[in-house]
Amino acid sequence: MHTCSPYKGVVGSAVPPPIRTAARVHCSRKLGTMPDEALWDRENDTRPWQETQAQQIAAMPALLDRLSGQGEAWRQRFDGVKLPATPTLEDLRAVPFTTKQNLREAQANFTPSRPLGDFQGVETAELAQITGSTGTTGEPVFFSVTEADRQRWNHSIANGYFTAGVRKESIVALTTGMPMVAGGMPYADGIRTAGGTLVWVGGQSIPRMATILDRLSVDVLVGTASFSAFFAARCEETLGKSAREMAIRTVISGGEPGLGVPEIRAKVTDAWGATRLSEVMGMGDVLPMLWAECSMGQGMHFTAGPGILVELIDPDTGEHVPWEPGARGEAVYTTLTREACPVVRYRSRDHLLVTGVDCACGRTAPTMRCIGRTDDMLIYKAMNVFPSAIREVALRVGRGRLTGAMRIRKETREQVRFDSPIPLEVEIAASVGPAEREALVAEIGDSVRADLIVRVDVEPLEPGAIPFTSDKNGLTYTR
Repeated sequence: MHTCSPYKGVVGSAVPPPIRTAARVHCSRKLGTMPDEALWDRENDTRPWQETQAQQIAAMPALLDRLSGQGEAWRQRFDGVKLPATPTLEDLRAVPFTTKQNLREAQANFTPSRPLGDFQGVETAELAQITGSTGTTGEPVFFSVTEADRQRWNHSIANGYFTAGVRKESIVALTTGMPMVAGGMPYADGIRTAGGTLVWVGGQSIPRMATILDRLSVDVLVGTASFSAFFAARCEETLGKSAREMAIRTVISGGEPGLGVPEIRAKVTDAWGATRLSEVMGMGDVLPMLWAECSMGQGMHFTAGPGILVELIDPDTGEHVPWEPGARGEAVYTTLTREACPVVRYRSRDHLLVTGVDCACGRTAPTMRCIGRTDDMLIYKAMNVFPSAIREVALRVGRGRLTGAMRIRKETREQVRFDSPIPLEVEIAASVGPAEREALVAEIGDSVRADLIVRVDVEPLEPGAIPFTSDKNGLTYTR
């Protein structure tokens, strides 16, 4: 089936014509004993990464010119910025970053005729859909798309789902409960565009969800890692049979860090008897799905090209970090073709670890794991630490002896600094005796101190003591 390119004929498109969409085809590269990896968009998926980025960087001057002509807010933002006709990556450092706070401030200047504020790029009559953030870390921010934007979103999100394992024969359960968030309507559209049969079960009771999945022989589950593990146990309670006996064989998870941790991956895989576990990641400010994991399982590929430029920067200095294995940095995004609510050099606060720059699947975009968010970072005395890093150490040390549920206790939700050891509650498996429990608690504390140079006060709890939560902030919570 050939599809029309969502990047052709777009008014104001900043991406040069050579970047275009191809048919869904199969890569000819052999994967040893595995079948050929199917590709949703072969031309873009297999274009050399350096070539893709070069073409995107070349489109930046035209993008800034276009936006500067759309209103005073954009003109002020780019005042004094003059990129050369053929810019380099380093030239982009002259372009100011955009932050979540910048978006909130721009949207605070809304009017009845411009409900999205200063950065609204088109007349309201041209808006096709509005979604929004959950507002868990501040006032909600709204994201809108024109019909052309929406088609490009559908294509890119479909590419992500296809990369993660959705096929035409797939029956896909979407567990997101709110249609208006990035993981709601946009994900539903992406699943259908990828060819999957959508079963949107989110928002219903857990027993009803379990019954629907079993009755319809759903074989792909989409949900956060923590919900996927929690839901497996509840399915068994509801149906009287193990979740492993159900048809689910592919689990696609995102929305929180941690699925790159082997212990968490093993727990989710074992709970469902899954043969494939794929991590995905995105953000509504930019595109609800930007990264997705292929069948090789070495990390998430960037699947949002060619319409979105991603930079990797040192979060402290703003200097660019090369895309090479082992590199760490913060992802910064520019929407090159978005008409309704464009963002330029948007600081995601997501900290990435590059895991590879080539892959046997044939895709040329680098792979990565998200190792934490700046917003989640804690400070123990003078040391910074991500909650996900603490969890990873605890799970590694306690392999087979922890349930996997744990949380960090804060005095207030806003607390970031700890002058005394960080309180860490962990659920110990029922099979662990008192003496082994005491030794395990000490071992976790010692390992966190040795690996992360911070101290934690480990508090053992019985299985089930920590209630399930869909809070995206990982381990942190308020007493």
